[in-house]
Amino acid sequence: MKLIKLLLLALITNFGMQAQELVVGQATLTKLQKGVYEIKKNDGTVKTIDIRPNAEEHIQGTLSVLFNDCEKTRQSVFNLTEITERALVKTVIEYNNCDYTPFKPTDKEIKKAADFKGDQFKLFGSVGASVNRISFFQLDKFENLTQAQLSFGLAATPGFLGSLQGKLHFTMEVSAAFSGDKNFSNSTSKTNFNKNTYRWNLGAEYHFNENGTIHPIVGIAAGLARDQYKGNFSTYKIDRTKGSAFWTPKIGLLYDLDEKKSLGVIVSYIPEYENDLSFINNDEVIPFVVNTHFVNAGLYFYF
Repeated sequence: MKLIKLLLLALITNFGMQAQELVVGQATLTKLQKGVYEIKKNDGTVKTIDIRPNAEEHIQGTLSVLFNDCEKTRQSVFNLTEITERALVKTVIEYNNCDYTPFKPTDKEIKKAADFKGDQFKLFGSVGASVNRISFFQLDKFENLTQAQLSFGLAATPGFLGSLQGKLHFTMEVSAAFSGDKNFSNSTSKTNFNKNTYRWNLGAEYHFNENGTIHPIVGIAAGLARDQYKGNFSTYKIDRTKGSAFWTPKIGLLYDLDEKKSLGVIVSYIPEYENDLSFINNDEVIPFVVNTHFVNAGLYFYF
């Protein structure tokens, strides 16, 4: 008797879990169990839809892909505020009555796609000169030391800038400048040295007239410099290296050679900073302070 009851219970349970077809047509909606459904299209595509709480998060996305050959149904899926059995039945019926026009983007979607640009970047290099305006011990008398300068860098204009893309560029640049030996007459003692300067900076440039051939630019950057001095101060030899932080505004003009390449001139200015090169000789501190500001000019090639 107990075995018969168990068999009856199994039969009842199995009967209760039989799949139930709710809609039949180009797409068939079948209820597998409470909250779980299957949609099968005539082309063989099958999707299981689980609307139970916390079961699935992207049902609307799944349905929009499943019904992508019917734009009307695809749009109505995104307008659903709640996914219920009734909503699924209505959606599948609507799909079965569709004229099956393929997905077409809206005018807004077409414009957005046309306007979208991925991140863009250009490399650049330059040759030029750096004019050092040098004084000693914070005195107002300056002399010029000219360095030959090379630089290399990257200018990027990311897609997230929207309408500013192609106009606003973020830059990274490294440069090296070298001078010959120079005798200075504005120091408190006989002084001569050569100076090598190495710089690294991050900045931003704004390129005007984006759709034209000639682009005026303005920019600003900040970075670190390493100045290396070799020479003589009075009767003492100098071989010192000092590091400094700096900022620099810049202006320039670029000419487009083609869609990717540009050639132009950029001028920048580095405000005055101090290199304290004081040193010890026979337990005596020998003060030696160099104050410098720079005007840099270069011929730049963007590619």
